Amino acid sequence: MTKLHLGCGKIRLPGYVNVDVQPHPSVDVCADLRDLPFDPGSADLIYSCAAIEHFGRRQWQPVLAHWFSILKPGGLLRLSTADFAACCEHYRENGRVADLLGLIIGGQKDDWDWHGMVFDFAILAEGLEAVGFRNVRRYDWRETDVGRLGIDDYSQAYLPHMDKENGRLMMLNVEADKPAG
Repeated sequence: MTKLHLGCGKIRLPGYVNVDVQPHPSVDVCADLRDLPFDPGSADLIYSCAAIEHFGRRQWQPVLAHWFSILKPGGLLRLSTADFAACCEHYRENGRVADLLGLIIGGQKDDWDWHGMVFDFAILAEGLEAVGFRNVRRYDWRETDVGRLGIDDYSQAYLPHMDKENGRLMMLNVEADKPAG
């Protein structure tokens, strides 16, 4: 089974081909996520956490279409991105935009760490379906390889920070299927 971890940054997932635009010891393949060096229909699963929001308003759907082409028929795409609806709820309750800056505009620590898009479930589902994905649904990070392996990535970002029992999940965790036939 071929599993790709796109936009891996410094997080290496065992059993995955870890891909990022910047070289790190965790990266197996250094490549732009808009132009991946994988054959069409070659991946069973694509996981991408906190990467799709780095593409602009008119760029993210073509990126998803590219990823769709790399998945095998019947393959699974699993995405995690900041949940704009959760950010709005947090802001309404706390009135602190400072808590949300990293989620909304990125960390801005380097040339790649800027966000060009925000998502709620409806806009992400609509975009996924527009490029061919079906059965778009939320997933629980605890039931994925990340959760089972005890790897802490942004799919489990909560406010208050790290309060996974009582905090609000700030990430939109969505998966979708490439039709089998």
